[in-house]
Amino acid sequence: MKPGIRNQIIGMMRFSYPSEGGFLKGGQGEDPAFEARLYAPDRLERRFRMFEKLALPSLLAQTDDDFRMVFLIGRSLPDLWRDRLTDLIAPLRGARVVALPSMPHYKAIRRAFAMALSDTATHVTGFRLDDDDALDRDHIARMRQVVGALLPISGLDLPLVTGCNRGFFLELRADGNRLLAANEKNPGAQGLAMTTPAQVSENIFRRNHRFASQFYNTFTDANQIGFIRTVHMDNDSDPHATGSIEPMEWDAAAPLIAQHFPFTAEMLQTL
Repeated sequence: MKPGIRNQIIGMMRFSYPSEGGFLKGGQGEDPAFEARLYAPDRLERRFRMFEKLALPSLLAQTDDDFRMVFLIGRSLPDLWRDRLTDLIAPLRGARVVALPSMPHYKAIRRAFAMALSDTATHVTGFRLDDDDALDRDHIARMRQVVGALLPISGLDLPLVTGCNRGFFLELRADGNRLLAANEKNPGAQGLAMTTPAQVSENIFRRNHRFASQFYNTFTDANQIGFIRTVHMDNDSDPHATGSIEPMEWDAAAPLIAQHFPFTAEMLQTL
């Protein structure tokens, strides 16, 4: 990174936030029926289970822990669940719960990012992560290195998108979980980031992540195993790979999972 550039890394996780828009499968905002589905205890228990087993451990295990992590929730989230989330993220350096009323999706995201931004940052790298996915333990360190190398080339005043093409899809199935090795053709959402000058409010949620390279200078690493994406009954989007995807035997995957993630293949099999 050039002298004088102070790049702040901020992660964003929408934790069952009842936005106006942003959901592909219907429902939005303060509609009581929508909030009832979003905050249904059985659904939230499933979300917390995946968060506790996948997303949170992967954040706690980062080899570079110099980042802030924003957990965006609705002000209407019942205290029981809000307190549980707050207690869980307490060990995570830089973690912060932001509770907002229901508002248009991108407006809420922009406001939440702004609340985490340091006054001393010249640039911000904002990345996204869902509560049911995981990042490899070197994600932040690799992102910082890649952004530092590419930003001066791409342009200090232009958005730069960085991410990872390679990882695993984890299908949660009643007849036994299945693992698939994926190498995406288009950028996936897991850990995808956008770097901009700090005064620019545009962020990685501005466009559909699949189309990032259509609008921004984009670098995605096709060599490193960078993510685990879960496929299950509560997915809002249609989970599909845009490149190659092949089933992988658990015995073959076990050493790769242990190398890149803070959990075991056995845990993934029983999640």
